[in-house]
Amino acid sequence: MSIPILTIVTIFIILSTIQSVHSLTVNYIDPTKIQLSNAQKPISLNEMNISKIILYSIVIIVLVVTRLKWAKHGRKVTKPKIIIESIFFLAIGSIVIFDSFYNVGIPILYILPYLVVFFGLQHYSYVHSNKFISFWTDSKTSAIYVKGGTHIHLAYVIGTASRIIISVLFIGSLFTPSRRGIIYIDSSTTVLATIVFDLLLMISLGLLIGINRRILIRYKLINTGKEKISEK
Repeated sequence: MSIPILTIVTIFIILSTIQSVHSLTVNYIDPTKIQLSNAQKPISLNEMNISKIILYSIVIIVLVVTRLKWAKHGRKVTKPKIIIESIFFLAIGSIVIFDSFYNVGIPILYILPYLVVFFGLQHYSYVHSNKFISFWTDSKTSAIYVKGGTHIHLAYVIGTASRIIISVLFIGSLFTPSRRGIIYIDSSTTVLATIVFDLLLMISLGLLIGINRRILIRYKLINTGKEKISEK
């Protein structure tokens, strides 16, 4: 449990630090240097986004490696681990969606289709993911392992990575006070792009939470002896 908690704290410290740096940059800018030429503005904007690009690239790489590795080779299952993982990704997803409403300006009524998509895909994944996962127990330690659901983990990676990328390129507001990405687009296009990729994030998050629910149910059945699994 200490590793996920440490990871959460580390991520938020990094994000807070980046936000503070951007805030200081805005607050303490020299008034005599406010006027920048058109050639200088894109360069300054790109420099401001370098820290975000590095951080988000690390997040994407970690997601790809861990999700696909767990799906293909399996991982040890414990109830606290699955619950903490689900809470963590729900929290991150909620922060991203909040940012869409608060900074990008998505109409609040869109929370309804967001929730419908999330709960619908969560239930779909919960019902159908049973046939995509398999369990086994370690003959030496009696620990329970699970693998499978590669397409669900891949969907989560795509949904999360695409939302991060769209923020860096076009939106520019994710976790920072900046409201411009590397590539400038008008506000109406920004809102539309945010809605589309938010829905993709809700789909992928719903699929992930659904399969985690199914894993918890199967884990409980195995622990209570109601389901038998093979040893390795």
